[in-house]
Amino acid sequence: MEIALTMIQAYNKLGYRAYNVTSHDFAGGPDNVRRLANMAEFPFVSANIVDSMTQKPIFKPYIIEKVGGKKFGIIGVTASNNVQIKGLTIADIGKSIQSYLPEIRRKADFVILMAYLQRDDEIKLFAEQIDVDFILTSGTFRYSRNLNKKNGMLIARCGNIGKYIGAITFDLQNEDRELTDISNVQIQLQYAEKRLNSFASAADGKPLEEFYADEPGILRTIKSLQTQIKVLNSEATSVVNPITYNLIELDKSVPDDPAIRSMLKELGKRLSAIQP
Repeated sequence: MEIALTMIQAYNKLGYRAYNVTSHDFAGGPDNVRRLANMAEFPFVSANIVDSMTQKPIFKPYIIEKVGGKKFGIIGVTASNNVQIKGLTIADIGKSIQSYLPEIRRKADFVILMAYLQRDDEIKLFAEQIDVDFILTSGTFRYSRNLNKKNGMLIARCGNIGKYIGAITFDLQNEDRELTDISNVQIQLQYAEKRLNSFASAADGKPLEEFYADEPGILRTIKSLQTQIKVLNSEATSVVNPITYNLIELDKSVPDDPAIRSMLKELGKRLSAIQP
């Protein structure tokens, strides 16, 4: 429980907007999950974790968040993973989503589904006609560097062990046109620019044509990269409603937040004190 409490404190510090409750969160029992929800400065969300008697969700099934002048409906579901939780039932994922979608659609411009799914759950859900715009998935080791599209839904994966953070950014210029994922274009562009910059760094400010005058192979590569960058930039800027998915690896290049580092040190002390 000490670890879970520290996680909630960290999430508060990071400014979480919502948390999708999963079946694994109940390992310490429902009362502990409710205690964590009361500590959180953001809502716990789940449309398919329901009271076994009333069949009503024990948390908000969805929330509406306003960002950039648009309203986003955020709904959460979890796979059961054959977990038995006293007094609670993990209801059918698809039916739970569909029961709230009309209500959410009336209130929101876009619908985001947060889903903790196993592989079989993904296959079943993605085959259904579900009127959501984005699906943020976890529960498997799979991750992607661009958005997958299934039945009109844009799907983002960032794995299941907290190694990556996924960030979706889009520029809505025309509400009558669909969003177009340019993540692959951006990845290619970044790679081409990185290679070109490496040649420029070696030239140390000298014109590339002059510095590599005796190396025609490198000059051909440079010209090819320059052409590629021009084409990719044109492709990216010509899209009316561009959307990108940035997968950020939480490695040593990401600086620690001093406040969160302090929380972890205090957690370590508390755990050491209670260990036999």
